[in-house]
Amino acid sequence: MATVGVLLAALALILLVFYLSGRYGDRNRGAGTSLRRGPRAHTTLRGHSKMAYATRDEAAARARLLMKRDGAPMSVYRCGTCAKWHVGHEK
Repeated sequence: MATVGVLLAALALILLVFYLSGRYGDRNRGAGTSLRRGPRAHTTLRGHSKMAYATRDEAAARARLLMKRDGAPMSVYRCGTCAKWHVGHEK
């Protein structure tokens, strides 16, 4: 009976890890490593969906706006998960 309890606890832990790894990303994770797929396949560090832009020009215009507003350097990159363009903080 104790074995069943240990197995259930291990399964719950594994499911929790899968859930959290899909919701909260790590800065060092490579593109396409999200466990969830679809329109919300990747998220920011706070768990919000990333904004996707169809063209590099759209993303660059948004990056310029954010740089003016926040004063932080921003970069534009093509996403390996969704193949669209995103704006992110420069490293």
